[in-house]
Amino acid sequence: MTATQFTGDFTAIGTLNGTEAVTKEFDVKSGAAISIQKGDLVIVDGSNAGYVKKAADGAANTARWIGIAESDSDDTASADGTVQVLFSPSGLLVRGLPTTAANLTQAIKLTLVTLDVASGVQKVDENDTTNGVLAVYAYNTTDGTIDVVVPCHLPYVS
Repeated sequence: MTATQFTGDFTAIGTLNGTEAVTKEFDVKSGAAISIQKGDLVIVDGSNAGYVKKAADGAANTARWIGIAESDSDDTASADGTVQVLFSPSGLLVRGLPTTAANLTQAIKLTLVTLDVASGVQKVDENDTTNGVLAVYAYNTTDGTIDVVVPCHLPYVS
């Protein structure tokens, strides 16, 4: 898989174990216009069965993670919509920004961390390991980026 630059908060850069990444269309519940943007991390909407949503602040191992949005969702305030999501059954490797670039040190590698969302922007909360789910794979202090593994919870897809 080659890296794909998205306009959103994260970029997909690979998968684990060489598993091919797959794109699937998921339903998004009405309530907001374009509630998921290209590059957002996506989870199962626990409040609305059969739907997905943008992962919120503090999203952790209690959420069912799906992958990264490859398109903007087309939901509106009054109509359900859909979104294209890239996922990999073995885990999706994504690159994003940390909440604090100064925390990008060897000590965070291989730890499980959570997601931070401020003003709609998703970042890796590299110093929050409580109920962590995103595995820190690598970081780049020059670019101020962090690579994490997103576990894609779709057991029926191989």
